[in-house]
Amino acid sequence: MNLLMAGSARTYRITDAVLKTVDIADELPLLEHNIKAMRIEASVYTILGKHPRIAETLYIGGQKELILLKYYRHGNLKDHIAKQPNLTSAERKRWARQMIEGVAEIHRNGIRHSDIRLDQWLLDDDYNARLCDFNGSDFDTNERLGLEGIVSDRLENPSHFMPRDPMEDSTVLSDLFALGSTLYELDTGKEPFAGIFDEEHEEEITALFETGNYPEVSVLSFGALILGCWKREYETALDLLRAGEKSCGL
Repeated sequence: MNLLMAGSARTYRITDAVLKTVDIADELPLLEHNIKAMRIEASVYTILGKHPRIAETLYIGGQKELILLKYYRHGNLKDHIAKQPNLTSAERKRWARQMIEGVAEIHRNGIRHSDIRLDQWLLDDDYNARLCDFNGSDFDTNERLGLEGIVSDRLENPSHFMPRDPMEDSTVLSDLFALGSTLYELDTGKEPFAGIFDEEHEEEITALFETGNYPEVSVLSFGALILGCWKREYETALDLLRAGEKSCGL
């Protein structure tokens, strides 16, 4: 097994699969947080099942203590576009549509991702985008599966954070706001306000979004969609998808 990542979970590659297990922290509060995060992610994958826009699960432990996912050899979308500067407009449009479809699917199932950004999409063998990393998500009670709803404490990065009280729960609108910033990443290869502020300047970035001082998007392929997300003009991801079909041929 090769260790790929360590955080609230330890992530290992095992041939064509990825194993995620709880990181056993020394401090009890952190351990409890890590266990909760793993159970949230396992529950979300259970709710979603298999879907072409979602990372594929191969096995979930009976106590939700581990998750076995398919390994995606092409990595995440953020890294991929950084290595491929000559991507076509058609490729970016396909991914934009697939990203919106993935968000629509989780919302249809009563899930809010709470940390949407470009590196949360993995590329499968056919270079289709699949949404992943649900350990900070919120979800509604699911009576069919006997799952009680849960609220996480995860917040988006400042460049993807919809201005609000940080103690408020994530919502469909906060996910769509973050999706707007993610479409900006897809279109430009960088995060909103990159080169002006770093992630430590959270208050400055939030203040700019709150007062409508957005990055310039008028010349971008997805500019109208991005601005619509930031201005909260779409109530659902399906509204965003329909707008994308009309404005830029998604």
